[in-house]
Amino acid sequence: MRYVWDPFVRIFHWSLVIAFGVAFYTHESEWDRITHTKAGYVAGGLIISRICWGFLCTGYAKFKSFPPNLEGAVRYAWMALQGRAKPFVGHNPAGSLVIYLLLTMGLLTVGSGFLVFNDGWLFNAPDLLHSIHFYSAWTWLGLVCIHVLGVITESIVHKDNLIYAMITGVKHDVAEAEEPKDDEMVSRETHRVFAIFGVPCRLVLRLFSKK
Repeated sequence: MRYVWDPFVRIFHWSLVIAFGVAFYTHESEWDRITHTKAGYVAGGLIISRICWGFLCTGYAKFKSFPPNLEGAVRYAWMALQGRAKPFVGHNPAGSLVIYLLLTMGLLTVGSGFLVFNDGWLFNAPDLLHSIHFYSAWTWLGLVCIHVLGVITESIVHKDNLIYAMITGVKHDVAEAEEPKDDEMVSRETHRVFAIFGVPCRLVLRLFSKK
């Protein structure tokens, strides 16, 4: 048993679940358009906060601890389907890749939705913006379904309730779990990208800490 997920990650996770659910439930209702928009703004704020936290925090929530690795994700997913995948203390390679896709698609959905709601701002292309918002939202939903399916599969394979772990922050099946090995998972270029994007986040944090 090990404490893995900090309070910020858990609050972010369930808040995003609620915001996404509300936004998707109200997306076809003209009457609930304001509710849909506010839920989208909340989701966007949460995603930006999580991205900043991924560069600033320590432990298993930082991006450096679960960098994207397509080959490792495919290998892990195949082994999980066979019931032979080893548990990871933090995110496994397949889950890591889905999380990056979720964050990216979430930003695209919220950003395009913002432009749709503020019609004519920046550039006037309502049909294009509606299409981007529509397809990105449904792609986001598809990724959510993959994420949920992966959580259920891993919970069964490793006999550890990952949904409950995201509530308490504690994972139980970690006795033989693998720790992330950065040098084996990604290239130096990937680490360099994380370092570059982490600089402005750290600068902002220092500015606020001085006030």
